[in-house]
Amino acid sequence: MTRRAALTLPAAGDPRLEVAGLSVLFRQLLSLQDAGIEEVALPADLIALVPADPRLRLRLVPVAAEPPLLTAPVGLVWHRLLPKHLVQRGYRGGIEQAPRTPDEFLLAVPDAAAARQAEDLLFGALLKATDGIVSRAINRKISLAITRMLIRTALTPNQMTLIALGFGLAAIGLIGWGGAAMLVPGALLVQLQSILDGCDGEISRLKYIRSRLGEWLDQVGDDVVNVGFFAVAGWALWREGATVVGWMTLVGTVLHLVYQASLYAGLVFRGGGSGSITSIRWWGQKDHVAAPAGPRTPFQVLKETVELAGRRDFFTFLYLPAALLGITEVALAWCAVIYSVSGVTTGLQWLVRGGPEPAPRTS
Repeated sequence: MTRRAALTLPAAGDPRLEVAGLSVLFRQLLSLQDAGIEEVALPADLIALVPADPRLRLRLVPVAAEPPLLTAPVGLVWHRLLPKHLVQRGYRGGIEQAPRTPDEFLLAVPDAAAARQAEDLLFGALLKATDGIVSRAINRKISLAITRMLIRTALTPNQMTLIALGFGLAAIGLIGWGGAAMLVPGALLVQLQSILDGCDGEISRLKYIRSRLGEWLDQVGDDVVNVGFFAVAGWALWREGATVVGWMTLVGTVLHLVYQASLYAGLVFRGGGSGSITSIRWWGQKDHVAAPAGPRTPFQVLKETVELAGRRDFFTFLYLPAALLGITEVALAWCAVIYSVSGVTTGLQWLVRGGPEPAPRTS
C-alpha cells in the first residue's frame, strides 16, 4: 500500500522562506519522505516551487487518491523525526494535532524572525543523548557554530569529512616529520579533526544528504586517524628511548587493526553493507537509555565514567593536555587499553559467536 500524506492550504507560513539551507516547503517534503511517505498531495501552484533535486524521490500529486496518513498545512517546520515517529506510532491525522514529546517541536514560519527561531530549534535537535562528555562540553558547541556558517553553502557532508580528515592526516604527517617535538601541534590538529568530524553529520541531517559512501568515508577516516596518530606518536616517543611505550604502541596498533577488521566484516556481512556502526549489534551491547532518576551507586558512577572515557571524543582530546604536560605516554597507555579491549572482544565475538547481529531498525 502506498503511504500518502498531504500538505494543505491555507498555509501556516511562507513555504519559500529558507531555514538552515532549505526552503520550508522542501524541508517538509524531505521529512515526510524520511518517514516512509511515498506520495504527497500538494496544491498545483506549490508543486512548481519544489526544486528538481535528487534528494526528493516521493511523488507529488495535486489531489490525493486516497485519504492520507498524515496531513499538515504548508509553511511548518518541525523536528526532522516527528513524521517518522508518528508513522511508527501508528498515528493518522493532522501533524499539528498529533501528541508530541517535549523535544518534538512544531513551528509556523511566516516571517524571517520565525525562520531564525525554527533554525535554532533544528540546530538544538542535533545534540545527541549519546554524545560523550568532551563532545557535549567542547566539540559539539564548536562544530554547531561552524555548521551554522556552512549550512547555506554548497559544501556536502562528504567534502566536510575530507576536510576533517585532512587535519588528522596533517597531524600524523607532522609528528612523522618532526618527531616528539611536534606532539603538541599534532595533538591540536587531531583535536580539530575530532571537532570538524561532527560537522559532516550535522550538515547531513539538516540537509537530508546521505549516502553509503559517506558512511564508509566517515568511519574509515576516523579509524585511519585513530590508529595512525596513536602509532606515530608512540613511534616518536620510542625513538626518544621510551622502549615500554614502543611495545605498548605495537600491541595497541595490532589489536586496533583486529578491531577494524572485525568491525568492517560485521558491517559488510551483518549490516547489509552499511558503513554505520548503528547497523550492527555486538553481543552485550545495549541501546542508550536515559539515566535513571534518583541517586546512583558508586559502581554505576564508575561504570559510566569508564564508558565515557572510552569514547573517541575523550581519548582524542586526551592527547592535547597530555602533550602540553609532557606526559603523552599517559594518553597512549589509555588508548592502548581501549584498542586492546575492543580488538580482543570483537575478535572473540567472531570466533565464538560468529560475529555481530544486524541491529533493529530505529529512528
